[in-house]
Amino acid sequence: MADLSFDELKKILNPIGVKKINHTIFHGVSIDSRKIKKGDIFVALKGDRYDACDFLPEVFEKGAHLAVVNRDVDYPSIVVENTYGALKKIAGYSFKKSRTQSIAVLGSSGKTTTKDLMCSILKNKNCSKTFGNENNFIGVSKTLLNSLDSSVCVVEVGTNHKGEIADIASFFKPDIAVFTNIGKSHIGNFGSLDAILNEKVSIVADTTKIIYNYDDLYLRSALKDKDAVTCSMINPTADVYIHKFSDIGLTISAFGELIELGKFDESINIYNILLSVAASKFYDKDINNDEISSGISDFETPNLRMQKEYLEDTLFILDCYNANPNSMRFALSYLNQKSGKKLAVLGDMLELGDFSKEIHKEIGEYVNELDIDLVAYGKDALYIYERTKSKKDSVYFFSDKDEVVELLREIYKHYDTVLIKGSRGMKMEEIFYKLSGGG
Repeated sequence: MADLSFDELKKILNPIGVKKINHTIFHGVSIDSRKIKKGDIFVALKGDRYDACDFLPEVFEKGAHLAVVNRDVDYPSIVVENTYGALKKIAGYSFKKSRTQSIAVLGSSGKTTTKDLMCSILKNKNCSKTFGNENNFIGVSKTLLNSLDSSVCVVEVGTNHKGEIADIASFFKPDIAVFTNIGKSHIGNFGSLDAILNEKVSIVADTTKIIYNYDDLYLRSALKDKDAVTCSMINPTADVYIHKFSDIGLTISAFGELIELGKFDESINIYNILLSVAASKFYDKDINNDEISSGISDFETPNLRMQKEYLEDTLFILDCYNANPNSMRFALSYLNQKSGKKLAVLGDMLELGDFSKEIHKEIGEYVNELDIDLVAYGKDALYIYERTKSKKDSVYFFSDKDEVVELLREIYKHYDTVLIKGSRGMKMEEIFYKLSGGG
């Protein structure tokens, strides 16, 4: 990263106290005492169960030159009212100073895959990205601070409560904002889709270029008057759209140019591909079609995101990293397209609040439209079961995970494909691990 001077820090942070300053130039910033390097600034965050000031002896033994703290300590330090606020200010200032270009990815689902696809396409462009799905303000701050030597940084930005993205926007102004969709994820904390939409678009600044899914009705309504890049599965007037499906792959029209993608992992949502191509081409208009095609064909989905495993001749699809109504429908649709006999093992979708019962019933109605059998597990997955039990012959419900495993041991060999999906808190992957003898 570009060095920060003590004078710059004072100007950024407006400290209420300064102590034992031995150095005036600092080479990095960290909030993790385990990753401190010589010359670093350590920002000491205080959580409900820890106070990072307790790690100062270790931090300075490893070579830190300064700590940003919220109380008096006997080490070289700058004292501020709030170290979380200090982290945001340092991250925002340092990133702006670095002149690294930035692409923010937002939406109710598909953010992580879209982000990773972009970086796969831009792998030869000195591209950095958010680690995993660390997409709250701490994760965004870490991403910015870790990307100061990059040419372009792809930043996943998420929220589960009102005001979170607006807070991130106070220190991070992306050059490009990519919107995947607006759905009912975390709707229990927002109250309506309109509130979710307003939260997502609060990241947009006057200079931010917008790229969005034109087939999403909420996004189209909110952004129709913006000078934006549009992506569509079905509308040939969009800037990026599907030109042709064929036996050898997919052809995309992007800004008037045809791009043949060839074979790729069929479990990847096509919208994620379209948005990734649009953002990559918009960032670098000279990127060639081979780079785009190889970036997508080389892409591997992260663990527990449409992860494919086999038990004997049965394909298991583990989509257990997260679940919301959009991703649940996509996974079920993908399962329905598989040949042979199919089974969905579905757990609860969490953080839906008062809307949870209604949304789980909607998923049950969707299952009724598909040629799949069902095992439901969890408190609210009961509503999926209740909507399907009179419409299908092979439908089961359990409130105990071990009972799900026992049933699957008896029946999984009768299926060609089994989907296991639920929210992260449900730990649905444990079903497969126990079934396969791993737990």
